[in-house]
Amino acid sequence: MTFPVAERRLRVLFVGFQDQDNLGLRYLMAAASQAGHEVGIETFSSDPRQLVQRVQEWRPEVIGLSLIFQYMTPRFGAVVEALRSAGTTAHITLGGHYPSFDPAAVLNGIPGADSVVRFEGEATLVELLDCLAAGREWRGIQGIAHRLDDGAVKTNPLRPQVMDLDSLPCPVRDDIRYEQADQATAAILGSRGCPWNCEFCSIRPFYEAQEGQLRRLRRPAAVLDEMRALYHERGVALFLFQDDDFLATGSRARRWAGELSDLIAESDIGGRIAFKISCRSDELRPDIIERMKRGGLTHVYMGVESGDEEGLAHMRKQMKPQAHIDAGNMLREAGLSFDFGFMLLEPWSDMRITRSNVDFLDRFVGDGWTVASFCRMLPYSGTPVERKLLQEGRLKGSAFEPDYSFLDPRLDLLYAWVLQTFHTRNFTSEGLCHILRALNFEARLQSPATRWMQPEEARWLQHVTALANGSAISVLRAALDRIEATPLDELSVDDPFLTHLTDMERREQERLTAMVSRFFTAPDRQARRSARRRAHDHQLLGGFDRSWTMAQSDWEARGIGVR
Repeated sequence: MTFPVAERRLRVLFVGFQDQDNLGLRYLMAAASQAGHEVGIETFSSDPRQLVQRVQEWRPEVIGLSLIFQYMTPRFGAVVEALRSAGTTAHITLGGHYPSFDPAAVLNGIPGADSVVRFEGEATLVELLDCLAAGREWRGIQGIAHRLDDGAVKTNPLRPQVMDLDSLPCPVRDDIRYEQADQATAAILGSRGCPWNCEFCSIRPFYEAQEGQLRRLRRPAAVLDEMRALYHERGVALFLFQDDDFLATGSRARRWAGELSDLIAESDIGGRIAFKISCRSDELRPDIIERMKRGGLTHVYMGVESGDEEGLAHMRKQMKPQAHIDAGNMLREAGLSFDFGFMLLEPWSDMRITRSNVDFLDRFVGDGWTVASFCRMLPYSGTPVERKLLQEGRLKGSAFEPDYSFLDPRLDLLYAWVLQTFHTRNFTSEGLCHILRALNFEARLQSPATRWMQPEEARWLQHVTALANGSAISVLRAALDRIEATPLDELSVDDPFLTHLTDMERREQERLTAMVSRFFTAPDRQARRSARRRAHDHQLLGGFDRSWTMAQSDWEARGIGVR
């Protein structure tokens, strides 16, 4: 697909999160640029002053905001209000999963916005820009939601998907300073979409809305060309595949992943790069793991979510817990690091399922190969769980912060206690999970040029991770015992025994964090890390948010949900 050049050149400013390369925005930037427009990008911040200054200096005619996270809508609204108050007359449009599913709530909640670009936006955005540049009416184009004169929101018919992803121009990356990172790292896409229909996820509904294929694959040769260009021209040696599920669609996907891995291994970047993927645990096979490892696979993020068969059925995962155990063992055998998303609690959990999940964590990562983190399922817009809770009359909260209560009120108490006890550990960048996740990734990095950790240090790190996991699991079991054994009317989050457990776990978190800090900030290790172009200060992660990923596990743990 080649986008036609517009009659008049517009300045278009894109705004969104940039913890990693924001490929959603950068594909849109590329489409707008190909259509002849001047594009820029700004990182979203709840403090609008920098954005207001950029807009006043650059004077864009169009501002596009990427609203990924539903709960952020009020903050985006405040930023738009600040732009309007500062005199901005630009056309302001929003896109992303949440605006696509609920454009009326977004436009009503952000009165300063003009439109929503729904679902895949490249072609819709280019047509919108073309209309604005030519002064033509834009409200009738496909894929747009907008207000009518009476204030009601109208959603226009959607446009078809772009079937050939390789026909889209490559993401704009000119402004990214890869060479300034400790480890030059780039996000990349080999596909879009996912065929699975998990209860908590909006990915399938997002791509299903346009009635096209649930997963579209790029040509392996085209993906390799993009990787080679980034390696040779920008020095990128670590690639984060942002595909929703790298191995979805069974044998077809494994053939595709194998072909791509073979091409990488046989090319001039073979043995010089490493990459990370996300997939389901039941999609992994020893042969495809080894094949991808030869191409540079270093890390796998798995959507585990539950370790109980009934819990997995509630989530419509269509697998059994043993698939997770088997996948973890395959990755251990291959010497690869992995991380996983895990929902300790979901709307239909009971005490048995919850205890089963805790026991599963012990079986799955009690050895410390990776850190155990956990959260609860949230009912975001467009997900099957949102619809089901609505049907059951259990959906509560606001449009921007949907919530629910558990069927067993003891689990509401448990969840409140879990947040109080594990918030720092699980949900912050300073927490033990984030630090251990980063270091475990580095310990098994499949790139000799950048791996600095010695085998004995990696073993020590695994031991510490096992201690962290063991402490959390023991405390969870003790809390479950207390809550099950005590009448609910005699319990509260401030129960003396639960408070004792919280204090004990926090002390252990502090002890282990300090231990890891002392060990890995020792001068000899710092020198090795610096020599390998890794982070070199007390922030053990260094460029980790840039060089690996907070992936879905961190976003989920922070209550943001699946991307």
